[in-house]
This record gives sequence, C-alpha cells and structure tokens, in this order.
Amino acid sequence: MKVQIVGRQKINDSNGIPFTRDEDLRALDGIVRGPVIEVSQISDVFDSDMMKDFETQHPNYSNITIEKVEDYNVDNEEELSVDSSSNNIDEDEYVDGNIKVDKGFYTAFELKRKYDCEPKRVILDSDFQRDDVWNNMKRSELIESMLMGLPLPIFYFNQDKYGRLVVVDGRQRLTSMFRYMNDEFRLTRLKVLKSLNGKKFSELQIIQQNKIEDFQIQAHVIIPPTDERVKFDIFDRVNRGGVNLNKQEIRNALHQGKATKLLNEITRYEGFVKSTGGAFRNEKRMKDKYLITRVIAIQLYIQDELYDSEGNKYKYKGDIDGLQGLALDFINSCSDDFINKLKKKIEYALDDAYDLFGPDGFRLVSGEKKTPINMNVFETIMIALMNKSEITPKTKIKEAFVKIKSEEDFLDNIGSHRDGEMKMEWRIKKALEIGKGGIYD
Repeated sequence: MKVQIVGRQKINDSNGIPFTRDEDLRALDGIVRGPVIEVSQISDVFDSDMMKDFETQHPNYSNITIEKVEDYNVDNEEELSVDSSSNNIDEDEYVDGNIKVDKGFYTAFELKRKYDCEPKRVILDSDFQRDDVWNNMKRSELIESMLMGLPLPIFYFNQDKYGRLVVVDGRQRLTSMFRYMNDEFRLTRLKVLKSLNGKKFSELQIIQQNKIEDFQIQAHVIIPPTDERVKFDIFDRVNRGGVNLNKQEIRNALHQGKATKLLNEITRYEGFVKSTGGAFRNEKRMKDKYLITRVIAIQLYIQDELYDSEGNKYKYKGDIDGLQGLALDFINSCSDDFINKLKKKIEYALDDAYDLFGPDGFRLVSGEKKTPINMNVFETIMIALMNKSEITPKTKIKEAFVKIKSEEDFLDNIGSHRDGEMKMEWRIKKALEIGKGGIYD
C-alpha cells in the first residue's frame, strides 16, 4: 500500500479556501481510496420485465451452493459493528492504493461562514452523537480556552463529493463556538477570565472578539473518493476512548442530507412502527434506520440505479457497507420527486406487511418464544411487497412467506455469511419471485 505524504504547502479546498498541510501526516494502515460514486439517469417507471432482466444480469442463481448452519435464530445485530472481521470480502480487494488526508487550519470565523451560507458547506446536524449536548458551563470553558489561546484537540471532517465538510469529530465544539458568536448564551463560571462572566460575544471588547474569530482550528479532512469501510476505520480510530459508534451511526453522519431525512421519515412512519410491533420505539442506536437503509440499497440495486467508479452498472460482490454507502449517496443526489416515489413505495409495503402478517411478521418462528426482528426476513418481505405484481393476490404472498420462513434453504441463506454475493442474490431472486407470484403455484 502506498501512502501519500504531503509536504507543508498552501492548497485550496474545493471551495477555494486556502489552508496548510503539514509533513507529519500519519500513515493509516489499510486505509485507501475507494470508488467514485456516479449517479445514473433516474427512471420513474420500474420495468415490467424486471425479473427477466435481473436474471440475465445475475446468472449465478442457477448454481447456488447452500452452506448448512446450526443456528438460524439470529437478530443480525453484529452487522452494526465497526469490526471489519464481519465483512465477507477479502481485504486484498481494497488495500492496494493511496490515501490522502488533508491536514490544515481554518479560523473559527471561516468555518462559521461556511456553516451560515446557503447551501451549507459545513454540516453539523448529525444525530449520531447521542445525548451528547454540552451545557453552558462546558461551552463557556471552551470559549475561555480560545480567549487564552490554548490549543484545542484536532477536528476531523469528511469532505463529500459536493465539497461539503461533514463533521466527524468536533460537532459540540463547533456548535458552541457558533452559538456564542451568535450571542445565544452568556459566559458562566469562568475560572480564569472571571471578569468576562455574564458577557455575550457582542459585549466583549473588539480585541477579544477577534481572538475568537481568528482562532486557528487544526483540521484533518478525509478527501474523496474513499471506500465506505475506510471511513468506518477512520471513525473508529478517531472515536476510540469516546463515543462507541456503530456502523449505521457512522453512515448516518457521513451521508447527511436527503438520505438521512428519508430514513428519519420512514422510521417514524406509523406503518413501520406497527409492522415491527413497536420494537424500535425507544431505539437510540439506529437499528431501525439500518433496516430501512438495507431495503433502500437493495431496491436501488434491483432497479439498476447504482453505478461503480468506472461508470458501469454496480455489481454486488459481498460489500454490504459499500452498497449502502453508494445508495445513500445516490439518494442525496436525487430529485424530490424520485425520493417521494421511493418513500411511498416503502410505506405501502410496510402497510401491506402489517395487514398480512401483523406486528410479528418480520420475526422467525421459534415455538412460544418471541424472537427478535430479523433483518433478512424484513428486507425479503419488503422487497417482495415493493415489487409485487398487480395481479398477485396478497394472500398468496402471505402463504409463501409463512412457508419459506421454516424452510432450510431460506434459513441457510440468512445464516452465516448472509451478505455474501450468492446468498444476497438468492434472497433477492426469491423475494422477486414471491412478489411476482412465481413461487408455490
């Protein structure tokens, strides 16, 4: 693996703002460039010959090797872990390349200007930092440190393909700075600069205001294109000793915009709450959003909306993290009309799922014991309902899933290595067959 070390020089970011990089950029082992995400032409109509086209493009269906597993009663919770060992892809597929993380400085005023402009060029509204809201005392301590010229810990940003800086680490610090510069709170309980207690930003002397606005913030910026698993690795390193984030929380932070808004709306939808039996009413780790992200990603893949870095139609090869990142990036580039149609399709499927199966349809049967929501059962049912034929009776879909959930082939394909290429495509094919009424005739 080659790591690019850049000497100290003046450079410009994508918005023309100069900053400096130092020579002591540390090499991050195993972190490399990833695919460039390109957007295909959006199609509003789903091809009626979808099954035929899909099977032509995915010929592996005819020879699928079934791997026997002992324990089928899994809730798939490990899929949310940042541990790379759960991936089904060989690391050799992405370790050969370069990494470029820009290391430089911004002033507090400069970042605030980027945040205040429309559209925003600094993204702070990430909800992945759970319940981590600073009080006025902590905010005041930060402002006092800036006035005293004390260095702050490094800020980490991820630059998306539109040039926006998404905050990876430093959200509360930046929020506190911006709020104080907007006169939204008064300094309180300062231990050193006690004479400033009770003062808003506008009440400070000009020289003190300048100290805050001109304060130099050291920033490390992850430059695109970067593989989704690489970003997980960077997040994991940055947050060690802090908040232990799972993959969906990281994904949510990296893809702020229309995609995260869509996830919020669907997981709050009454049909989602009812069809999952209220299992996620108090969810704080984004497991609900993870379920919906997978469904969206698989659906866009089926519809051939996703393209790889070379402009070719995306072919799933077992990288579920890459697929989800690609899908969320695609959604962020879509028209509101496309997103609304996708949202309605998902909501209708959730309503149908509740009508057919009640609040426990996404669970596996295990005697009298109530099992957890199974993500593979969830996505298979959802894909079937989202792509069902108008002439397929809903009762036939219900009968098919009642039967298939106890069959060995299905259970094998939601067991170990469930997100491998063949097992994923087996489930997609089965879902489309059921939705089109082509199974258990």
